Amino acid sequence: MNRSIAAFEELIDRYADYLSGKGIQFNPQGFPMLQPQMYLDEWPELMVPYRDRKARFVHDPSHTVLCLFTSDARIYPRLERVLDDIPEYSRYMGAVGSDLTVTSDMDSEWQRAIMLLNQLHMAVLAVNGVKIVQNLRCGSPDTIACLGCVPPGVMCATSTLGCANTESELDLFFAEKLFTVRPSKLLLYGKRDPIMEHQADVAGVPCRVYPDAHTLYKRQPRV
Repeated sequence: MNRSIAAFEELIDRYADYLSGKGIQFNPQGFPMLQPQMYLDEWPELMVPYRDRKARFVHDPSHTVLCLFTSDARIYPRLERVLDDIPEYSRYMGAVGSDLTVTSDMDSEWQRAIMLLNQLHMAVLAVNGVKIVQNLRCGSPDTIACLGCVPPGVMCATSTLGCANTESELDLFFAEKLFTVRPSKLLLYGKRDPIMEHQADVAGVPCRVYPDAHTLYKRQPRV
């Protein structure tokens, strides 16, 4: 996938046109407005990246959620081939929204464009019958407003991979996301973050931690 701004804009337009044809409405910022019933509402037993979906530790696809908590280089092909991937996603319990990198040091408009692309990709899965889980990935605090399109009370997920643990209870960035979206359940992928988990508890959001694929591979018995 060409990673230029023009290529991203072309993909955003392609997704938006496709979703419009499926009857999806958009908020004033262009984010798709999805219905609560499109979201997964039962706890999965396992969460794994798309590329690891056929690993030996994936025993039951019907209780396994796929995610894209991986490098951007592995996410780009999934963005390009989303419609081709639908039959594979449909074999599994559901899918977490795309996790294309967005960070606070990026230009704010570029952050919003990436969040929009991630959200549109998830919407394409949703309109094709794949149960979805909202990814809480944001860049700077002002991009939390981009989550305003998410219906309250749906299942959400976030990854702690590649992130330092939250250092202080006074760091309320994650808590602000929780109070903006008000998830029904929260899936944490990767290592434990005690403060993040505590903030979820204070917000009244049930939370479960799912080990990352590297950890799951290490747990496999040698043959």
